[in-house]
Amino acid sequence: MNRPPLVMSCGDPSGIGPEIALKAWQVLRGDVPFVWLGDPRHLSGDFEVVEGVSTGSGRAMPVLPVDFATPAVAGAPNPANAAGVVDAITRGVALAMGGDASGLVTCPINKAALKGGTDFPFPGHTEYLAHLGGGVPVVMMLACDALRVVPVTIHIPLSSVPAALTPALLE
Repeated sequence: MNRPPLVMSCGDPSGIGPEIALKAWQVLRGDVPFVWLGDPRHLSGDFEVVEGVSTGSGRAMPVLPVDFATPAVAGAPNPANAAGVVDAITRGVALAMGGDASGLVTCPINKAALKGGTDFPFPGHTEYLAHLGGGVPVVMMLACDALRVVPVTIHIPLSSVPAALTPALLE
């Protein structure tokens, strides 16, 4: 039985998202169905792009195109592209919740660019994903083969951390 693809949202196209997507595709192609939600104009390198989900051949990076207002300039986040970033996340969640994706991987966003270009009322990905999931409890996890880490607090100033730590939160 074929499983649905992993879907990766592009993150901020001026950041490392497009590079992460290319590296992930290079590692996963042929082994794990994978598709990137982003603008093919934001990718660079010598490879092919195919619109749609990977067939497992691994010869072309599968992309579900997302419209962006402007081309990406590395290291210069543009609030004009905020709607595209939010759309990629929203579409990725819809694909996962609808069973058309086996999971969603998110690339880093630029919160200042999102707030400057949209009404994005969330401090970050985690809270937005919780909202799209219907308000379910969520946590951010950083993981590698040897370690799994769940931060106790996220998206608050470091000076607020001591007051936020409670036995219930730590549990």
